[in-house]
Amino acid sequence: MSDAGYQVNAQYYDLIFPSSIHDTLAAGLRALLPGARTIVEIGPGTGRFTQEILALLPDGGELFAVEPSPAMRAALATRLTGLPKAADVVTVLPEDGLTARVGAPVDAVVVLNVLTHLGPDERARLWRHWAGMLTPSGLVIADAQFIQEPVDVPPTVAEGRRLGRRYYDTVMRARVLDTQRVLWAMTYRTHEGGEIVREETAEFDSYVMSDDRLDAELADAGFTAVPDRPDGVLAWRLATPTQ
Repeated sequence: MSDAGYQVNAQYYDLIFPSSIHDTLAAGLRALLPGARTIVEIGPGTGRFTQEILALLPDGGELFAVEPSPAMRAALATRLTGLPKAADVVTVLPEDGLTARVGAPVDAVVVLNVLTHLGPDERARLWRHWAGMLTPSGLVIADAQFIQEPVDVPPTVAEGRRLGRRYYDTVMRARVLDTQRVLWAMTYRTHEGGEIVREETAEFDSYVMSDDRLDAELADAGFTAVPDRPDGVLAWRLATPTQ
């Protein structure tokens, strides 16, 4: 998504992010991240999961939040300034996931709600880039993909939430662009008194990949799939070379 799209999306993101998906992904992080001391989160957006990761960091741990969108980075920084623990352990980087570097060996890389913005070649670069910075048996965590192949998605209302007198929700739809991509249209609706008082729409091209495709890509980059992965989450560990 372009930053123009994020200018629309960012103001609604926390209001319309489905709580059921948040809870599923947060549970996956709690199951997989214990023991990780240095964590990189690519595309944290407004920091919903940054906050979850921060709560899991052990004493002496460090978190790098890699967010290239100025609109999202503003919301992220605002959230982090309200979390006392963040001041000493979270570093926000404005680079993208393909170019960012951190000055420490990395135990885990978290990539949630990001991969649809990357084509196959970019994803291959992403895996190689971070494999070079991960500790032995280092971990990569991603979300299971919403659609597994390019298909049209009819208008669907996603759950939202209330804030004061207003209720916010999203109508999402998609149409196939080609063999790898769909075009998502997200209409953010504001309701008050039983009426829709505001609508804004953002569109973005989205790459579609199956979970099996991601397993194959990570295997090519030297990773092995974590067995018994939590629901809604994909995870891989950097393979340890045999002697």
